[in-house]
Amino acid sequence: MASAERKRWLASCLAPWWAGEAEVARAHFARGLPLAGQLGWLRAQAYKEARVVRELPPGPRATLVRTGRLSDGDSDPCARRKIEQEFAHFSLLAALLRDFAGERFGVEDRVDLPADRRLQDARARHRRRGGLEAAVAELTEGGGGALYVELARLDGDDFRRRVAAAFRVIGRDELDHGPAAIHAVAHAARDDQDWERAGRIVEALSRQRLLMRNEMFGEPLGPARLREIAAGEIEPWPFPIPL
Repeated sequence: MASAERKRWLASCLAPWWAGEAEVARAHFARGLPLAGQLGWLRAQAYKEARVVRELPPGPRATLVRTGRLSDGDSDPCARRKIEQEFAHFSLLAALLRDFAGERFGVEDRVDLPADRRLQDARARHRRRGGLEAAVAELTEGGGGALYVELARLDGDDFRRRVAAAFRVIGRDELDHGPAAIHAVAHAARDDQDWERAGRIVEALSRQRLLMRNEMFGEPLGPARLREIAAGEIEPWPFPIPL
């Protein structure tokens, strides 16, 4: 099978899981929870956006928090831009927490979600192994932007409109951070066995991502619906960039 066909196949493996992440957001907001019921997922997403900031050495981290920028010598330009974007995303969500809940949520504040911890541990193992596994881990990052697209569609009260505005920015920046790695997967995959391994890793990480999102939003999807999504009983999410 040609590389282009393999990429389309791998994209089809991702599609139901990404659609599941979008469904989590829809199901959460369909519950019509009061503002207090929105703060948990906001904190959790802000915490996730600040992960790369927390990983910086103290000096560059302090500079970034103070100015929103890193010094030219702190990292290569692509990595520096991504870190600055992630901090900008964090700042958008921290502003929502400040304006709607009176909270001062900082980059060092922690949110402990067991499903997210298991996801990050699994991703870290694949990144350490490098090559194909690192590329596949990167591919699953961000869930194809499905959650961001869904949140950017919100409308109604001031809170929902502000969330939508924030995620229009976040979604625009994040669109190709994960999906573009499908080309790195294709470059690293040498044979059918590598592609099959990539598919297994995609399924394992994507399954854990869906559990993480469901936990983050207070488990709006029950076990039966999660099993249906795992079985592909959902409209697939389109791959967001050209293959």
